[in-house]
Amino acid sequence: MNRTGWLAAVGILFLLLVTGCTEPDGRDGPDPAPGNQETGKETVQKEWVIKWKENQVDPAFLRTVDVLHRRENGGGINMLVRLKGGVKEEEWLDHWSSHVNVEFIHPNQKYKVEKQEEHRAGDQDRGMYYIRQIRADEAWRKVPLKFKKTESNRPVTVAVVDTGVDLDHPALVPYLVEGVNLKDPSLPPEDNMGHGTHVAGVVAEVWKGWEGKGELTGLHLMPVKVMSDGSDGDVYYTSEGIREAVRRGARVIVLAQGSWTYSEAMADAVAYAEESGSVVVGAAGNASVNPEGEILYNSPIYYPAAFPTVIGVGSVGPAGKVVPTSNWGPGIDVVAPGEGIRAAILEGKFGRDSGTSFATPQVGALAALILRKDPNQTPGQVRNLIRQTAQPQKGHRWNQQYGYGLIDVHAALTQKPLEDIHESNDREEEAAPFSINQVVQGVLEGSEDRDCFEVEVSHNGMLTLTFKGDGKIPRVTAQITAAGKKRVQYEGEQAEQIRVTVPHGSVIACYSTSRDRSWEYTLENQYRPLPDEYENNDHQWNAFNIKVKPGYSVFRGTLHKRRDYDWYRLDIPEEGSLTLRVDLWSPRGDPVLFIQREGSWKGKKVDQGAEGKVEEYRMKVKQESVYVRVSDYGTNFIDNPYNLMVRFESKNRDAQETHHTSSRAAPLQPGVTTEGRLDGEADQDWYILFLPQTEKSPIQIRIPRGAEETTLWLYDESLQVLDEKHLSKGGKQGELNLELAPGTYYLRVRGGSADAGKSYQLKVKPGPS
Repeated sequence: MNRTGWLAAVGILFLLLVTGCTEPDGRDGPDPAPGNQETGKETVQKEWVIKWKENQVDPAFLRTVDVLHRRENGGGINMLVRLKGGVKEEEWLDHWSSHVNVEFIHPNQKYKVEKQEEHRAGDQDRGMYYIRQIRADEAWRKVPLKFKKTESNRPVTVAVVDTGVDLDHPALVPYLVEGVNLKDPSLPPEDNMGHGTHVAGVVAEVWKGWEGKGELTGLHLMPVKVMSDGSDGDVYYTSEGIREAVRRGARVIVLAQGSWTYSEAMADAVAYAEESGSVVVGAAGNASVNPEGEILYNSPIYYPAAFPTVIGVGSVGPAGKVVPTSNWGPGIDVVAPGEGIRAAILEGKFGRDSGTSFATPQVGALAALILRKDPNQTPGQVRNLIRQTAQPQKGHRWNQQYGYGLIDVHAALTQKPLEDIHESNDREEEAAPFSINQVVQGVLEGSEDRDCFEVEVSHNGMLTLTFKGDGKIPRVTAQITAAGKKRVQYEGEQAEQIRVTVPHGSVIACYSTSRDRSWEYTLENQYRPLPDEYENNDHQWNAFNIKVKPGYSVFRGTLHKRRDYDWYRLDIPEEGSLTLRVDLWSPRGDPVLFIQREGSWKGKKVDQGAEGKVEEYRMKVKQESVYVRVSDYGTNFIDNPYNLMVRFESKNRDAQETHHTSSRAAPLQPGVTTEGRLDGEADQDWYILFLPQTEKSPIQIRIPRGAEETTLWLYDESLQVLDEKHLSKGGKQGELNLELAPGTYYLRVRGGSADAGKSYQLKVKPGPS
């Protein structure tokens, strides 16, 4: 995925030139071989997804790529392409992304499913607890489900977009209809890995308690194979799988796969499904875990589950508590059992497996049952009924761990759908929770009604609220309260779309109308980060200038728009060593560093890690200027800030400690042990810590044997003391355990007078607890 740095050349000729991107002179360490797949990357090497607005592709484009797949879709063309050898990736992207007939273009992000480590046969009843937990068994006994095929009563098909299914499995055969293998259309959608079979098997288990199967119940399963071994999936084929399932008549689509990265191709496919009347159900995803088994990220939830019109599903255990490795956050709708779920596996057998992949098909099965009872329900109505009838956790109407609660099959098939599931929300104190970047449906019941919603914003940014409905919108009044401060009221057309800059914290939006009649509406919120203080620095020629000093400097920036490039010019005062490190606060992004010495056409792209992983580079420097660019590989905007850490060590001061003040604090990375040294009472070591989400993150310090006294202070961003810990003689370990809000924190360590020369260790345990 090597790309060149900034070049002034333009025009079509550049597209066929040989890539000239190399490392800066004097770098440390070997350069990865060009064209090799970097370790941990979650994109398919040099493959790109592109959508043309018209059914015609520019011939010049075709001369730069090998076309791997193409499909006409709704007046346009979707294509999967690989760049030809010698094409400069970055300049190619700059050129074609601005083409008048290109709707979008982005890397072909990998999608994968968890490989099944072990299928435990075990106790059958033990693996079937989930049927009782979601009250499917009670629905079997009390809710009749007979099917007579008529024009108005058609079968309901659930498409499992996955690794295919075992086409001969006795538990699946009664439900199966013809599927498709998108990876190799000449072959049937046979499952060779097992994931898709288990997902489809869970759907069948939820259904099987009704008398009769398949044609007798009007419930069908359609296998749509988009990957072979669980690790070869990608955005392109999954999005095409959604479209193919819709074309073949699927009313429900189960996606037990995904990634943290936003994709325009996936957003386009999900919107197509919604417009076509198909319900999409997506897995929240499983946490990222380090080699020691500690959770690095279990928030936010995966895409496509995070899209507003997809039912995002998390996982709970037999006791009803969210599994620690089940992703949580904005966009989570409901939870279902996901531990030790027994269902069909390969070779006609049955086994148990765990993960959000196996909670998700339970919700897909329920969506199909709702549509069997009432085929005329829209996807939005199906989502609302599932949310309405879920069993809330401890009385919460919605939260980021459980969503609306544990699904309840019996309740969903027996309760009458409410027109507005958010009532009563007439007052600010009763505001209904409104997940960020989502959409809700409601009803204003005349002039006496008032509907209030509360959005929690993690960082300062721009919030857009869009209020709309069918037909002419009645005159609406909106009042926005952010951080407890009243905002100006918006009237009429102004209230239909409001853009407001908001601080971190709660934003409450209340809507009302002067009309007496009842009126249905949808309300959508969209959050975007604000430009950082270093903007405008989108090009090398207007890079933000930094006078580098010995020690650590940290710059917090935002990738606040599509294809945002943040350039910095580092003025190096003398010969020494320069370490550059960029860290995004969220796995939503995949940070990329590009480094180039002033006056040189050479450059170095640093892009070794996957989503949410740190990129770091060390190089030798002299008195000169070095350009640094920070971007996201997927070219997306990222909700959370990033941190650019610059560490300069002078050749003449390599042995000198450089983090003895807050302005030169060394960064602490959650889950990583940092070594330090106590040099007596006069010495103090400062560290800086960035937390992306509210979480209990214990800060642990281990001091050497024989230390007299060590003190640990925790400060907020304004250097106000939050906590203090004294470790007296004989103490070997201390811990600060606070629930910290998202933001920046400082840590100061000071030893006693007799502690000179002794070393210590610091570690921030990853949260949440």
